[in-house]
Formats: sequence, C-alpha cells, structure tokens
Amino acid sequence: MAKLEFLAVLLGLFLSFQEGSAIQCYQCDSQENSDLCPQETPFDTTINAMVDCNSFEANTPGQFCVKIYQESAGYGSWIKITRRCASQTDQGIAWGCRWSWDNVGVFRNTCYCQHDACNSAGSMSLNVMLVALLGSVSIALKKWL
Repeated sequence: MAKLEFLAVLLGLFLSFQEGSAIQCYQCDSQENSDLCPQETPFDTTINAMVDCNSFEANTPGQFCVKIYQESAGYGSWIKITRRCASQTDQGIAWGCRWSWDNVGVFRNTCYCQHDACNSAGSMSLNVMLVALLGSVSIALKKWL
C-alpha cells in the first residue's frame, strides 16, 4: 500500500511540472542595420522579431537579455545600440543598468533583464492545484483502503 501511495505521489509530482521555455530577446546591432536597430528613434517591436536564446538564431546564446548603448564623444562621434541574448560571465550579472567609460572615452550603458522582450522565461513551475488534488486523493485512498 505504501508503495502504491509513493508511486501515486511521484507520478503526480512528475505531471505537475511544466517545462520552461528559453528566454526570447530582441537581437540587432545599429552598426549592422540602423533601420531595424535605430540609434535615436524608439525601437519598433513590430518590425523586429525576438529570437529564442537557446536556438541557432541567437548570435550569443544565453539565459537573459542585454541592451548595450555606446557613445563616443568629440569629432567623428558615433552611437551604437546592441540588443541580444547574454550569458553570465566571471564578473557575474548586475541586474538593471550599469554605465562606464572605457579608456578611449567611449560611454557604455549596459542593461540586463530577464523577461521575454525584456524578458523572463517560463521556468519549471509547480502546478499547485494538481499537487493539492493528488494530496487529497492520497489521503482519501489512505482512509478508504
């Protein structure tokens, strides 16, 4: 009897997990295509498709999204916007936005997020109602049998 209950609970737990999907991020580079990844106008989500960060379409596979804004100052200045998937590095992840200047004076603002379209993936989530139902059935079977 205990073995049957154990198998019922194990089966219920197995069925109550839902497979998570990979995060989806926008992917573009303003130096490669300024129409799809504009530097100054708002980003148009209707002409840009998200990529699955675990697919072959992702230039850089990852578990979260990043937007990088770079701007040089002075004569011949430029702006570059990069949107893509990202992975954790040795330095870790600084959620939100962080800015810095590099050694040649280029300003860089890097923003990390973890929700689809900036961007959170569905994760392994426990279906609470199913677990409650299985628990009730298990208790009822224990009393009934």
